[in-house]
Amino acid sequence: MVLAVIVFEGLIFLVLIFAMQQLALQIAGRSMFSLEMQQFGQEMRDLLPSDLSTGMKRSVAIARALAARPECVLYDEPTTMVDPLMAQLLGDLIKRLKIQLNLTSIVVTHDMRLAAKLAERVVFLHEGRAIFFGTYAEMEKSPEPIIREFLELDELKLEA
Repeated sequence: MVLAVIVFEGLIFLVLIFAMQQLALQIAGRSMFSLEMQQFGQEMRDLLPSDLSTGMKRSVAIARALAARPECVLYDEPTTMVDPLMAQLLGDLIKRLKIQLNLTSIVVTHDMRLAAKLAERVVFLHEGRAIFFGTYAEMEKSPEPIIREFLELDELKLEA
């Protein structure tokens, strides 16, 4: 017999984990996004994993990762293959989690808007080497040709 795992079953576990985290964080004098997670769970409780959008799957993955209460989270291309609205929501979520949970966040991205929004420091990799390390504002002023080209192409507007 093939069993389909229903997202709701996984969310019950996550709600319990988040309830425990909420209590621990309140004791520590910090708040968490429990209302947001409750709304998140209501929207998706009866969906199968295959019914979730890419953005929803990424949100579930973030929630699952947070259940382990890590000190550091690595996000690998979190906004790739999602629409601009979901990209903004994911960026806002990552930033809020970083602040509220005091998380170290490492974000691997080609999305310069996301990098500008989240990064305290940027490491620009090219051909396996770090060719820049500094703030996003410093990177925007970099004379390095590959960085200039990357930033210019990121802002490229296609003509009709």
